[in-house]
Amino acid sequence: MAQWTETDLRSQFTSAKAHGWLPYFEEAAQQSDFPVELLLAIASRETNMRNIKGDFHNEVYHGYGIMQVDIGTDPEFCRNWTPEKVKESIDRGTQILVGKRSYLAGHHITDLKAIAAAYNTGEGNVARSVAAGRDPDSTTTGDDYGRDVLARMGVFEQLRSE
Repeated sequence: MAQWTETDLRSQFTSAKAHGWLPYFEEAAQQSDFPVELLLAIASRETNMRNIKGDFHNEVYHGYGIMQVDIGTDPEFCRNWTPEKVKESIDRGTQILVGKRSYLAGHHITDLKAIAAAYNTGEGNVARSVAAGRDPDSTTTGDDYGRDVLARMGVFEQLRSE
């Protein structure tokens, strides 16, 4: 599992709150019927809750925004992304997650761990893993993406209730 502490997540949450980003997560969660804590947890896993360009390899950034929209998934979004577009980054990341949930539902896969895993590795990989009797995380970064996101989600649930 990715290395983080509750203190790390508290700091991320406090920063997102101070920047005024929580309403963006709340609105996206309401529109998508996802728990807001799931969206916060994905942003935490992807960028430590920072709105950045990331996943730099082969001299190209492959992820954009707080939820790291992949250049292969939405090249136009990535081309037009700027650090000021936090709401747009959350909205686009959430829309992508909705698409992954819809695809997996067509394969009778509805649990949040699998949906989170699909955000990282792709819905086809998750569907094939589950069909073969493997863990949804078996093709994710660190083999733990979904599990890690759910663990972070639990911490964000506590932080939001304080």
